[in-house]
Amino acid sequence: MNEPRSTYPFIARGASAELFDMGGGQALKLFRDSVSDEMIAREADASAHAAACGVPTAAATGQRIWDGRRGIIYPRLEGATLMDWISRNPMRAGWALDRMGEIHAVMHRVDGGTLRSLKQVLATDIAYGPAPDALQRAAIAYLETLPGGDALTHGDFHLGNVMMTPHGMMVIDWSKAAAGHPAADAVRSEMLMRFGIGPSDWVTNLWRDWAARRLRRSHAAASGVSTRDIDAWRPVVALAWLRARDATGRTPAFMRYLDGALKQAGLPFTG
Repeated sequence: MNEPRSTYPFIARGASAELFDMGGGQALKLFRDSVSDEMIAREADASAHAAACGVPTAAATGQRIWDGRRGIIYPRLEGATLMDWISRNPMRAGWALDRMGEIHAVMHRVDGGTLRSLKQVLATDIAYGPAPDALQRAAIAYLETLPGGDALTHGDFHLGNVMMTPHGMMVIDWSKAAAGHPAADAVRSEMLMRFGIGPSDWVTNLWRDWAARRLRRSHAAASGVSTRDIDAWRPVVALAWLRARDATGRTPAFMRYLDGALKQAGLPFTG
């Protein structure tokens, strides 16, 4: 896709958008055509809501069309993603993950407001995913027994969506935000850390598993979310993942993770 016909310097590119420096301490995030208007509006609204409620993030200051592309204007954040920061400061990884877990807990103490229901998102992803019909029906019935919750959840909270800035860590990319139970969001982060896009050699996988455990423990200590809560939400969050996520080189490991979670919950499993 062509860059905008402007003198805005290019900053970064992601799967769904590109970021440009507008000057004056502002950045313009321009989305790809495949991104829905609903998702763009949700990201803008959720970022503003989170910032107003004390979550360390950059609040959207407006939306605009530029060169035929839809965009959001943000304050420009200086720094690197936590993923890049840890790669340069590996001995401080534990501290960074602990702080990240604390921020996740701060987020979960905020009310989700008018955001969509996370339970409904999970039910839809399960229903439109590749799981057998019997498993889908059983999982959705199981999901209905879980507490709804009304906390602000991020839905994509991982090392690439937290920035290390001169003012501390800042959360970015609220496009998957919803109102729901903190444990469901913590499970989602666990899966993103372990099975999300990224390198998948055996050494890296050991680090990813360790980092996911460290993040989960720090979040639990700060939030009060228990192991029982995590275990209860894991099967449905993992099953919903199948709709659109690729576990990359860790697909066999993810399927074992999913089957273990389903079996523990008494649901039909795939293995």
